Amino acid sequence: MNASIAPLIGSQIPSPVKRTVTRLSRVAFCGSALLVSFTALGSVPTLKVGDAPPDVFGKSSTGQVVHLSDYRGKIVVISFWATWCGPCRKELPVLVNLEKQATREKLIVLTVNWQQGYNEFRQIMKIFKDMGTDITLISDEHGRAGAAYGVKGIPHMIILGRDGRIAAIHVGYSEEQLPVLVDEINSAWSKISPEGSHPN
Repeated sequence: MNASIAPLIGSQIPSPVKRTVTRLSRVAFCGSALLVSFTALGSVPTLKVGDAPPDVFGKSSTGQVVHLSDYRGKIVVISFWATWCGPCRKELPVLVNLEKQATREKLIVLTVNWQQGYNEFRQIMKIFKDMGTDITLISDEHGRAGAAYGVKGIPHMIILGRDGRIAAIHVGYSEEQLPVLVDEINSAWSKISPEGSHPN
């Protein structure tokens, strides 16, 4: 594979991943608003491009504590989502396929299930396990990770460059914007590595 992570939109989404999204829709409550904001988290931090984000991200569905510093040298995509968010469900198969095609040696996707109960999260875990998807799932039932990242509504995506700093932040986007987000991920990979060398 060359330095670019090939865009994977639309017809390139494999059928098993499409079925995953269909099953997630059955778990969903309702709604397809582009930006769903329903809770007051009080004063939230304001992260911006160039900032180093908080390192500790809670535990993944496998029980491992997620440290962003472990992924330095890779692109990290953090997506806050919930099953009741229509645009989030459209985004998931794109991210799943993107990580699969790029390989986890280059790209890590952290999907953060935002402010949904653990029972719903367990259903989501089972769906992804049944589909053979190894994307990293994180439960943020009480919104603590979201609060640390200034999340007030979803969809909310943060792209980290290979230097571990924030390369882009997107909030309240629609599925039509997904190709642009993929382009940004490609661009983040093509930038000079933390050691000052160009990517392979």
